[in-house]
This record gives sequence, C-alpha cells and structure tokens, in this order.
Amino acid sequence: MAMMDAVALSEDDVVNGCVLGPHGYVYRPPPPSKQLTIEMQVSVTECRSWREVLSVVENLGDLFDFRNTSTAVHRVAKFSVEAGESKIAQNDSRFPRLLQLLRAKCKDLSAWGLSDASWGMAKMQCRDDEIFQRISLRAQEIVQDLDPQGLAIVAWSFATVGRKDEVLLQRIAEEARSKLDSFGVQNISNLVWANATLGLRADALHADLLRHSLARLDDFTTQELAIVNWAFTKLAYPVGDDWKAALRQRVLRLKEYAPSELSMIAWALATRGDYDPDLLAYIARRSMELMRSFTGQNLATIIWAIATISYKDDPSIDEFLRMALGAIIARAGEFQPLNIALISWGLAKLSFKAEAAFEAMCDAAVQQIDYFAPQNLVQLLWACGTAGYKHESFLRAAARVAKRTIEQFSSQHQSNFLWACARLNFKEDVELLRVVATAAQRKMHEGSPQHLSNIAWAASQLGPQHFQECLVAVLNETSRRIKEFDPPSIMMLSDSLYEANFGGGEIMQVLRGQVQRMGNELYEIFTTGLPRGTRGLCGHQELTEYQRRLRNLGLTTFGYEHTTSLFQQLQLCEGQPWQVAEAMAMPGWTTNARRTTVARRYSLRLGSRSLEDPGTIFTSAFASAQEDAQADFIVVWLGQGKADSPSIGRAGRSGDAECRAILATHEMLKKVKEEEGFSDVSGTLAFHTSGVPCLSCVGVATQFKRHYPKVSFCFTFMNRPLSEREESMTEASAVVPNVALAPKTPRRTDTSRPPPSNGGGVSENYHPGYRTDVPRPPASNEGGMTENYHAGYRTDAFRPPPSNGGGGAVSSPLAGSRSFTCNLHAHAGCLAADAPRPPPSNGGGAWDNYRPVFR
Repeated sequence: MAMMDAVALSEDDVVNGCVLGPHGYVYRPPPPSKQLTIEMQVSVTECRSWREVLSVVENLGDLFDFRNTSTAVHRVAKFSVEAGESKIAQNDSRFPRLLQLLRAKCKDLSAWGLSDASWGMAKMQCRDDEIFQRISLRAQEIVQDLDPQGLAIVAWSFATVGRKDEVLLQRIAEEARSKLDSFGVQNISNLVWANATLGLRADALHADLLRHSLARLDDFTTQELAIVNWAFTKLAYPVGDDWKAALRQRVLRLKEYAPSELSMIAWALATRGDYDPDLLAYIARRSMELMRSFTGQNLATIIWAIATISYKDDPSIDEFLRMALGAIIARAGEFQPLNIALISWGLAKLSFKAEAAFEAMCDAAVQQIDYFAPQNLVQLLWACGTAGYKHESFLRAAARVAKRTIEQFSSQHQSNFLWACARLNFKEDVELLRVVATAAQRKMHEGSPQHLSNIAWAASQLGPQHFQECLVAVLNETSRRIKEFDPPSIMMLSDSLYEANFGGGEIMQVLRGQVQRMGNELYEIFTTGLPRGTRGLCGHQELTEYQRRLRNLGLTTFGYEHTTSLFQQLQLCEGQPWQVAEAMAMPGWTTNARRTTVARRYSLRLGSRSLEDPGTIFTSAFASAQEDAQADFIVVWLGQGKADSPSIGRAGRSGDAECRAILATHEMLKKVKEEEGFSDVSGTLAFHTSGVPCLSCVGVATQFKRHYPKVSFCFTFMNRPLSEREESMTEASAVVPNVALAPKTPRRTDTSRPPPSNGGGVSENYHPGYRTDVPRPPASNEGGMTENYHAGYRTDAFRPPPSNGGGGAVSSPLAGSRSFTCNLHAHAGCLAADAPRPPPSNGGGAWDNYRPVFR
C-alpha cells in the first residue's frame, strides 16, 4: 500500500492514459507527436455536432493536449447552444470526461486556448468552480500574452457566469489600459459590459474606454452603441455632455435596431434622468416598427423608461403606448411576473387609460400568482389602485398569497399593500386586514415617515376598528421620530388620524400644529410675501425671496380640503363656479391624467368694450425653465420635474394647465388694454381644473387677483377620479431590478459582422472562433429582471389628505398675522358639489424612483 501511495497517479497521468500496474509500476504512454496533436485537432474541428465532439473525447481524449482540449470545449459549447441543447450536452455521460481533461490542462493553456476554454464554459453556463479557479490562475500568469480580444473574452466569460474575481479583473484592467490602442470597438463593448455586469469600479480604465469610444463612435454598431452606453450608465460613470451629444447623433443616424438595443438605450436615458423628447420619440417610432418581435422584457423596460421620466405631449409616445396596449392584451399570458409588474406600474404612473390591458395582466397574474415575489405582487396591486382598476379575482388571489407570505413583506410592501386595498375599497376580507395590521406593527420601526402616514390613511379608509393597535404603534413611532417627518407625511398622517377619530394625545396636537403653521406660512407668502407687481416691476431680491419661501415649504400642493380653505381666505372662489359635469362635457376636456385640464370662461368689461368667453379648454404641456422665467407672473419650481435639478432637464411650472390658462387670460387683457387705452378691468372670471392646483399655480392665481382687483375670480377644482393621477407621484427607489443581457462575444478583426438578432440584445449568428475561420457563438443569456427591489418615496412629492373625512377645524392664530383655518369640510363656494373625492392620488406606495438595470 505504501509503495502504491508513493507512485499514485497524478491528475495529468489519469487524463493522459497512464496505468498503474503491479508492484507500483506505472505505464506511461509516449507523449503524442506534433503530427498526432494536429490529427486530434482536425478530428475535433471536423465534427458537426456536440455529440460527435464528445465521441472523439471519449475515444481519443487521452491523446489530447491543451489545444485539442480547449477546442473541444469550444465546439461542444458552440454546437449545443446553437441547437438549444446545452443542458442535454452537460448531462451526457461523456461530458465529465471533457471537464476532467480541461481541469488537468488549464495550467498549460495558451492565450488562445484560455479564451476558447473560458468562452465555452461561460457559453454553456457551466459553473465548475475548480475549472474557473484554475482558469483565473492561468490567466493571471499569462495576462501579458492575452491580446485585446483575449482580455475581453476572459472578462466577458467571468461576468457571464457571475464570478467577480477582483484580482483577475484588476489585472485585466491594467493590461487593457496598456493595449487600448489595439482594441476594436467590440472588445471595448465586451470589456466594459463585463465590468458593469459585475459592478467592478475601474475608473482609470473606464475613463480611457470612454475616450476611445467617443473617438470611434462612428464605428459602433447599434448593439455596441447600446451596450457601451448601458454599461457606463450601470456603472454610474459620469460620461459628460460630449458623450451624450455624440451618442444622440449616432443613435438618430442608425436605423436598424434590435428590440433589446432600443430598450437598453431607453433604460439608460431614463436612469440618467436625461430629458430628451426627440430622442425618446425616435426610440418609440423604431419600437413600433419592431413591436411584433418585442419580448415582455423589452416592452416592460421601454414603458418603464417612458413612465420614469414622465414624457408628455408627444404623438409618437402616445402612439407607441396605444400600440403597446394591443401587444399587452394579446400576449399578457406570456409575460413573467416582473414584466407584468413593470408594465402595470408604467401605465399607472403615466395614467394611461388601459382597462383592457389591466384586465389581461390581472388575468395572467391570477394564473401564476404563486410565482409572484412580494414586491412584484405589491407593485401590481399598487398599479391597480393607482389606475382605479378593481379585478376581484386578482384581489382575492393576492389576499390569499399575502396572508401566507406576509412575513416576507417589508414595511414598505405592507404599507403599499394596505394603501392599494384602501384605494380599491377592498375591505371585505377582515382576516387579511388584521394579518397585515399585525405584521405592520412588528416592522413599524423599519418604515419611513411616508410608510407610516400611508398606513394611517389606509386604516382610516378600511376601518379603524381593525387597526387600533397598529395605529397606536404608528403614533408611538411618530413620537420617537417626529424630526424625520417631511411636510407631506405630516399632513397626511395628521389628517388620516383625525379622520379615523383617533385622538393621539400630545403627538396629535404636534401634528395638527405643524399643519396649522404650514397653512399660516402659505397665507403670509400669498399676501404680504407676494411680489408687488409683475416680473418687470418687482425687484430681483423680492422675486427670489418669494420663490425661496414657497419652495422651502417642501410641498407641491396643500391638499384637497386645505387648498379649499386657503382659496376662501385668499378670495379666489368668488362668483359663480363651474359645474363639474358642465366643464367635463366641454370639447377638449381630457381624461388622460398625464395632462391637467382647465376650463375657463369669463364675462369682462374694459371701458366700453365687453369681452365674453363661454368656455375654453387648456391642457398642460411641457415648458422649460426659460419659459418660467419669461412669464409676467412669478412661477415657482417646486422640486417636481424631469430631474432633481432646478434649472436643467426639468419641466417648468408654466406648462401647468392652470398657469397657462391664467397667463393666457392676462396676455389677452394686456393686448386689449393697449388697444382701448383703458386699464380698468371688471367682470367675472371662472376656472375649473381637473386636479388640486400646485402651490406655484395658487401663487399665479393670487398675483392675477391682485393685478385685477375688480374681477370676480372663481377658481374651483376637483380631486382626480381613480383613473387619474397627479404628475407628482412619489417614486420607487432603492435596490433595482436587473436585466441579464450579454453582448456579442469578441470577434477577430477579419471576421464579418452580421446583423443583430431580435433576441436579448445579442447577435445569435456571429461566433468568433479559435481561428479566424472557426466561428464561435455569442452569449444568448438575456435572462430576466431580478425581483430584488423595494419602493421608496420622494420627499418633495405631496400626498393629499383624505378627502372624505369629517368636519371640524383647527386654528392657531399667529401673532401679527391672520390665522389660517384648517377646515376638513369642502366649502361650497370653492368646491363644486358634485366633485368626486377619492383618496390621495400620490399617497400610496408609488414606485417612481424605480430603476431597473441590466445584469
């Protein structure tokens, strides 16, 4: 036994056909000659199927050297993937012999053999830890021998199988920088894709790759363009304006895109927050041409991108969404849970009327309800609540799953779930309400202030009797963290607890006191703090101080009932109001809530001239910051728009329908006054708008009233119906879903470039090989978005208070100023009696900051 142990066969002995004989004798066959090695290579390359290759491995494998072994791995991968039989090949009884050969030969692999072997293993998704460890060690030993294609292939292979070998990748990054002048555009795209997929920060390399990409952008195909732009965005690498401008020009020049490429470009555009209507409209037009070949993932990503940046007023976008509805309705049964969740979220965020699409998606969701992760389930439920679509079967199925898996729900999921149930008035399942309420108590400490206020509002709507202990927990947590609460959360929590008749003691007084102070501050801003004249007549300091005070409140609107009370005190609801039915019957009144609608009418007199308008409709439209600055009345950006920047890439408030209507009336009166030579205007003017006006528009209305004191000004509004939402919905953020998408495998410089396929952003026809005449297939793993995300909220997004609460007022006069009265009853003079009052439009688990990424 000792002698046998002393001469035990090594791994190389075994794979080379050595035999252990009697008395420790080892028979070692002679090493294969060069001619035999060539013959083995020919025997492998002449095979036309993976089965033939494995037969050669089985019969002649003990004669293989490292070249024959790497070529065999490459060929098995190539043929099996092309035939869609990769798993079958790996389950073949002869496949372990091939892996055994590769393990033994890794230490001898040449640069080309290394790239062949790593590519083949990654292509088949064969995650053999020992082999990849040995490939890594060998790659580090010969990294200087790897050419640009070899460097890119090895990085791509490790990224494809999800192995983040930082030591190897850093060595590759260092070597790549020294050889970057020899990199082809596909080598660049594969290397940066690998780093982005694995989340590897190599800023020095990425700066060089960006510079080289910018210099050679005209050489990029649509796929390479989409991948490189996606990768820099995924890495959050600052690309700069030069890249954005050059990318835009190149994208607009190219015409032939694959669906996955369009979805990647749209994703990057939305993720960076770049507001470029023309570019997204171009993507929409190209997408319509390819709609038949869109996967659920492609469709979901583009709808997500459109909704994330909230594009408006573009016929191409509207046409794309209408066409997408047809695809959704016809193919919803093919969509995965995450696709359904993303598409429903996007349509709800855009407030695009799509009841048939929601019906199809809910039907599909019921069929696969047990496969929904909590976040996908809650997201679809939130979308239904936001869109006002109630699907009984889906609600019952969602309730069944929630009761079984409630412990897997985060605090955010719980609050969003309750919010959606309240929006849809789904409260007959008392057991469900109590299960969620009990679970919410246990995770109350994890919830943000917005989550706590959402729970309180939902409890007030679903029946406070089911949530008594939960509401106590909300109050206790609020008392502990009151300094963390932003103004919208304070308002919603205060009004919700008040409506639920929940006393709350001292903390309730604190909350109501803060709402009171906000009301008094708004009254002061719109009276003593209002600029004394139009833009040309007031000083710069006066203008900026007004804007600063209004923006610093942290509110977008002041809520339904509170704005009503404010209008009463500002004398903005005098005279005869519109009737809601009359306004909504006007030609041009839209139910598309991506646009606010305003109905205007007036009967005015200026000197001897009478001016009459029986009814005109205004709708919201995109306006720039420059247009805000040109308006006669002072417009205030409130932190809502296309990006979190006060001056770049955002939508101006002068595009709001209320502002447009008031400014148009002012410009008309200015012109008439010049013609008539009179400045004294009197009469009546009435506006009715489809939603609660933002505070900027309230300020514009107040400025108009001050400028025309003899005009009886009546401004009424309504909360949007359940099918409509305000633009300032809160956003979902935090961990983002991933889309697994691999680029083409690197090619040799003399190989052809085929058109991209319509799959997951990869060319399925191009296969760079061990030699330039031996093609090698690309990665086809387009995967699906992961489901590891959770919703978040933008602190600057206001959520209106409950609209159907009881009366009562809380007032707290401030010394030296008129007090603001918080009245929870609608005032008949300001609010049309037939105006519906649904629950808050943006108070629930909105998902606006949601950022899918590609893996």
